[in-house]
Amino acid sequence: MRKKLIPAIAALSALLVPLQSFATCKEKIAEVDERIADPELDTNLRNAVKQFRDNAVSMCDQGNDATAMQVLGYVEMMLPPPRAEVEAAKQADMASKAHLTNEYLEGVWCSMTGEERSQLVFAADGSSRACFSDSMLGAYGKCVDYEPAAEWIGGFDRVEGAEQDRIVFAGNGGQSVYMRGECKLHGR
Repeated sequence: MRKKLIPAIAALSALLVPLQSFATCKEKIAEVDERIADPELDTNLRNAVKQFRDNAVSMCDQGNDATAMQVLGYVEMMLPPPRAEVEAAKQADMASKAHLTNEYLEGVWCSMTGEERSQLVFAADGSSRACFSDSMLGAYGKCVDYEPAAEWIGGFDRVEGAEQDRIVFAGNGGQSVYMRGECKLHGR
C-alpha cells in the first residue's frame, strides 16, 4: 500500500505546483489591473500597458507562467508607483521634517552646497532672509526677503540628517548641507 501512495503523492504534488504558480500569475494580473484602473493614469499609457497585460494573461492561461510574470514585471516598471507607496513616501518625508520648527531654525545658517555660499537668516516667526556675499564689503551684506521657513523646508524631498548645528537635505538634485552659523568668505 505504501509503495502505491508515494507515486500518487508525487503525481499530486506535480499537479499542485502549476496550480500554485497559476494562482500567483493571476494574483499579479489582478495587482496590475488595479494599477491600470487608476483614473489619473495617462490614457495612451493605459492603452499600451493593456496590450502587454493581455499578452501576459494569454501566456498565463497557456501555462507559460514564467514568461507571463516577466511581462507583468515590465508592465509594473512602465506604470507609476502605486498610490499607497507614493502616499507612504510622502508621509515619511513629512515626518523627517517635523522637528525642523521655527524655533529650531531660528538664527543664521550657511549653505555648504555649491561654490557660491549663501547665508539664510531665520526669525522666530518663520520669516527669513537670504544673504549673499559682497566681496567689496568683505561680508554677507546683500540680503533679500526669502520664503517662509515652512516653504523652504517643503522645497526639499526629505531630511537625511539633522543635528543641532547641521541639516542635510536630500532629493533628486542631490544633497544640500546647511551649517548653523555665519558663512566664512573665501580667503578669510
